[in-house]
Amino acid sequence: MSEQPKDSKKIDTRHTGQYDDPDFNKALKSISPGRIALAVVIGLAVVVYMFVKEFNWDEFNKIQWNGHVFFWLGMAVVFMCTRHLSYMTRLRIVTNKFFSWKKCLELIVVWEFSSAVTPTSVGGSAVALFALSQEKLPAGRTTMLVLYTVILDTFFFLFFILLLFLLFGPLMVQPGAQSISDLLNPANSIYGKVFFFAYAFMFIYGSLFFYGVFVSSKPISKILLFFTGFKFLKRFRSGAEKMAEEMRTTSVELKNKTWLFHLKSFGVTIGAWTSKFMVLNCLILGFVSMSSDPVVKQHYNEFMSGNLDLSWPLQQFLIYARQLAMWIITAITPTPGGSGIAENAFMIFHKDYIPANATLLLIMAVFWRFFTYYVYLIVGMIVVPNWVRKLINRNKKERAAKELGFSEGN
Repeated sequence: MSEQPKDSKKIDTRHTGQYDDPDFNKALKSISPGRIALAVVIGLAVVVYMFVKEFNWDEFNKIQWNGHVFFWLGMAVVFMCTRHLSYMTRLRIVTNKFFSWKKCLELIVVWEFSSAVTPTSVGGSAVALFALSQEKLPAGRTTMLVLYTVILDTFFFLFFILLLFLLFGPLMVQPGAQSISDLLNPANSIYGKVFFFAYAFMFIYGSLFFYGVFVSSKPISKILLFFTGFKFLKRFRSGAEKMAEEMRTTSVELKNKTWLFHLKSFGVTIGAWTSKFMVLNCLILGFVSMSSDPVVKQHYNEFMSGNLDLSWPLQQFLIYARQLAMWIITAITPTPGGSGIAENAFMIFHKDYIPANATLLLIMAVFWRFFTYYVYLIVGMIVVPNWVRKLINRNKKERAAKELGFSEGN
């Protein structure tokens, strides 16, 4: 009997329709058609349910589809594109211009697509890590890129949520909330309680990552290994060891980076998230605050200018703040891209300044989810299969070349 090859994990499956790299197959599974279908079905099921329950033709006919509305829909598209451009710029900055702008465009689509079809609480980082490694980015820089961007995104939310909470108080989390006790009251919506849990969870892991990367990874490694030493947590030990190693690697890669590097990286991170949230601001400017329907406009003004007495800029900041609160809550949901939960949360979070016209609220929710979520599913279903096909063909050629070289060497 012939000796078993050393690299036994790579099994030739060329006749089974699979690739021979287990990591590759794992990454493909996470963005499989089944996951795509699940994300679409959940989101559409909720939308259809809300349409059946809430849609009213008379209220729909009151929406005036004029030049003003289409202008702000166009601005929403501009911010959607600015978000993507900001992520591309961040990728260029963090990798020291390793990728071309065209390649950054493709990779961000892959990254966003994988985030859209995996549970929000998991995110697309695993696929992003694999995708970047396949593009010949050095292993250390690949690990640094993924972990560093997680830190940047986390501290964006931690800083701006705290800042806006100090400005607007509990009202930014839940319509009608006047105090923290209102948010924690069992009789009220569960979203207030989830908000504090999600923020605390984000603060803990963000602080651990920051300390492990920028101060010292040894204490964090000891903490992770200590907790995974317990019997019921031992299954997470290998993951903890991997995380500790990734923090050490990231720390080495970032050690010689200047303050300008970090400021530029955080600046485009702010630009990316702000562009995403400004999509809803544009929709509200188009459909509500400057609506030609006096009833709709009056409802908005009575709340923003009457009850709260907010100037126009502060009105936009409150809408922005609500979205940060809503996102941090949906960030820990188990559904792909927050499907179903995000649509429902939208109807609750913005009902005080969007009129009690359920049909208008529903139409805006559909536009909002399309611009911030479904567009990446649609574009991703075009870009990702082509990207995967190119990878498979390239790797087959490289393998054939190695085999040929091996044969000639003999």
